Amino acid sequence: MSQPEVAIEETPAKDVVLHWDEVGATWAVLSWRDWLRFRGTEPGEHKMLVGAEAGEHYFLVCVLGDHGDLRHAISQRYVVSTDGLLSYGFDGLEAEEREESSRIEELDMPTPQEINRYNELGARGLSANLPPPRTVAPLLRAMPGLASAMDGSPCWHFLSAVGVCKSSSRAS
Repeated sequence: MSQPEVAIEETPAKDVVLHWDEVGATWAVLSWRDWLRFRGTEPGEHKMLVGAEAGEHYFLVCVLGDHGDLRHAISQRYVVSTDGLLSYGFDGLEAEEREESSRIEELDMPTPQEINRYNELGARGLSANLPPPRTVAPLLRAMPGLASAMDGSPCWHFLSAVGVCKSSSRAS
């Protein structure tokens, strides 16, 4: 199984962004610079994804460990307008819930109830951004470092949400 090219100069060490190409039915590596431009974090740049069709677009940011193991997988879904601009991002939360989540995240010592609420809001955000089931098999082939993902890594939250579980290494 071949791994995607990750030699992108602007990319922070060990980050790979995958973008679902509906026409080609594949996940393709998106350069870090294009990702930043699309997200609107490049100064003076428009929130644009060059060549993107209008409609929903799915992305997965893969954060790799020092040895190339998948550490974190962050799924994101956006609506792109007819002129290729980002017009809407999903997090599954209402404005008040988004503020509540941010407030709890900033706390030094959240209560158990606040931790539970934060986890509940986070789970809703994750489910709102999951890629469609038809994209999961190609995604598993494209994800770098999946085979060496360690037990307990945050990537397993995403992987279990799309129906992937780690097999036991213990003999049956």
